Amino acid sequence: MVYSAAYSLACQQILVLLAGAVCLFGSWVGMRHFARARATKGTTRHGWLLMASIVTGAALWASTFVSILALDPLMASGFEPLAVGTVLITAIIFCLLGFEIGSRQFTLAPETGGLVMGIGILAMHVIALQAWHIQGSLEWLPYGIALTAVPALGFSILAVNRANRPVTRWCRHGAAVSFACMICAVHYTLVATTSAVPDASVALPPNLLSANLLAVAVIGTVLLVIGNGFSTYVMDLRARTESADRIHQLSFSDAMTGLPNRIAFNERLAFDAAEAHENAHKLAAFSIDIDGFKDINDLYGHGAGDLLLIEAADRMRKLLRGREFLARQSGDEFLALTASGNHPHDAQAFAERIARAFAVPFIVQGHAFDLTASIGFSVFPTDTPERDQLLSNAKLAMQRGKSTQHGSICAYSREMDDSARKRRALARDLDYATGRDELLLYYQLQTSLSDGRICGAEALMRWKHGKLGMISPGEFIPLAEETRAIMEMGEWALRAACRDAALGNIPGTVAVNLSPVQFGREDLAEMIQGILEETGLSPSRLEVEVTESTIMSDQSRGLHILRQLKAMGVTVAMDDFGTGYSSLATLHAFPFDKIKLDQTFVKRLPHDAAAAAIVRTVLALGESLNMPVLAEGIETEAQWDFLARAGCAKGQGYLFAKPVAVAQLPSVIEAAARFARDPAPASAIAPETVAA
Repeated sequence: MVYSAAYSLACQQILVLLAGAVCLFGSWVGMRHFARARATKGTTRHGWLLMASIVTGAALWASTFVSILALDPLMASGFEPLAVGTVLITAIIFCLLGFEIGSRQFTLAPETGGLVMGIGILAMHVIALQAWHIQGSLEWLPYGIALTAVPALGFSILAVNRANRPVTRWCRHGAAVSFACMICAVHYTLVATTSAVPDASVALPPNLLSANLLAVAVIGTVLLVIGNGFSTYVMDLRARTESADRIHQLSFSDAMTGLPNRIAFNERLAFDAAEAHENAHKLAAFSIDIDGFKDINDLYGHGAGDLLLIEAADRMRKLLRGREFLARQSGDEFLALTASGNHPHDAQAFAERIARAFAVPFIVQGHAFDLTASIGFSVFPTDTPERDQLLSNAKLAMQRGKSTQHGSICAYSREMDDSARKRRALARDLDYATGRDELLLYYQLQTSLSDGRICGAEALMRWKHGKLGMISPGEFIPLAEETRAIMEMGEWALRAACRDAALGNIPGTVAVNLSPVQFGREDLAEMIQGILEETGLSPSRLEVEVTESTIMSDQSRGLHILRQLKAMGVTVAMDDFGTGYSSLATLHAFPFDKIKLDQTFVKRLPHDAAAAAIVRTVLALGESLNMPVLAEGIETEAQWDFLARAGCAKGQGYLFAKPVAVAQLPSVIEAAARFARDPAPASAIAPETVAA
């Protein structure tokens, strides 16, 4: 008897553990599905909710009957088949309702959903106990149902709460544990509040589902839950792996060309640099830039540009050998690595091989493009022992070669670094030049060539660096345009020139150059209008000079700005005429008031017949368009006489005056008075004009 009781107790505990394990695993799978339902919408959400309800309901169904059998595992018993099915349907329906309500957005939605699910679990136990027939009688304590409701409702609310309000990714495990604890707690509450009294005289009804058959159904359900969980885990793992692979591919390769990208290049650089250091070999890094690519994009569109990049990448890729590596950084810039061993010419040979990829014209959308590639390279550790500096050196070499000649191959040298460092320092100081009062305006007088009298002056910007002294405009103006410091500097120059002219320091008009960067300002006309009002200078005394390239970058906008300036009464002059690529068309299309003839032609007068013919043609063009011409760079009286006889209205140059600060203008104006003379009669000018 003692043996039988001990055996029964052991079986009871095993069944309770089995019930808890079934519920734990099944509800964990269900919580995974529920988490997916919360992350999706529409039909997909409903599908995941149904799967979560089926898996969780089946687990609760199986664990419920196992826990009931554990009340007295050795007693002859059976279950009504219809009731067994009803319990399963009840479990699935209440789980579906609980999950659906629990995933809503109102304040106590998870708790309400858990309460509904707990009620369903209680209903499952009541139906299952009513359907359980034993060879004896089952006695209930009056408060048994109430006590059983406490763990059923409490743990259900906790489970849905944790599943729907996940503080961490471990919350769904906590929800599964809550369900398992609920099944065990309900079982031990039933053990405490019910008792089975054996009675051999009681006959079991026919057609019951035996405990053994139910055990087979439970095992099948457990296997179904395990299979569902394993399959979803495998699918989840595969989806994550594929997603990770896709992300890795997107992260490490260029989507358009299929080449590795900058991230992959950096990893390869780190690996190759370490290996080169270990084996005492050299490693060369290359920066490859396609020349003229921007023009193709502008003229034929980005579609043509993309096709060209794909073709260029494919050509270069086919030329790779051994451990050579090619990547695309962005736009039309590519990067490369090659282990150059200990042969100093290997890097040069690789660059020449890449350059040959551009020897044959590219055919894109029926158009043929002759392209070149500017290539710069640096060698590790010869040029630098720092791998991070290696690519910077290669880019610096590429930029240096590109600035000299497109299609060049340039090796890095330390002198480049010194020059770049100096340029960066100057760029940094330029940002503060205006605030430190280091900028100056010099003025070069402009003269009427017919009588030699002063008619105005051109303002020229100068920079007196606090430590380096005077910096050449040819050095700091391009740098200011590149860094956009010219915006502030140009506004300062306009204001200072207008103020000096308004104070009477400058006779006649004052001419100020406008940078292409300044011309890009949306409020350029408003800014000039404000300066004129601030300084009190008449608009007719201000002349702005723009180069042809400045307005050709955006012709419609350029025309709009010139018309605004003209409407204000400001004079507009085309600077450096004759050096552009469409000067005649530009003169016809834009409302200029004056043409400034570039000094390139003037300095060859009067003895160079070709230069003389060009000058006469420009003067005749200006006369036909009613645009006076001002010649720059007059240095000799012979040049003056030629231009005056040819009909040139105005001029400036070292012959009349060198650029000086405003304080020196009075003495320069006084010295220039010696050039004043009576205007030549019209008959004296006519022969040269006719000859033109």
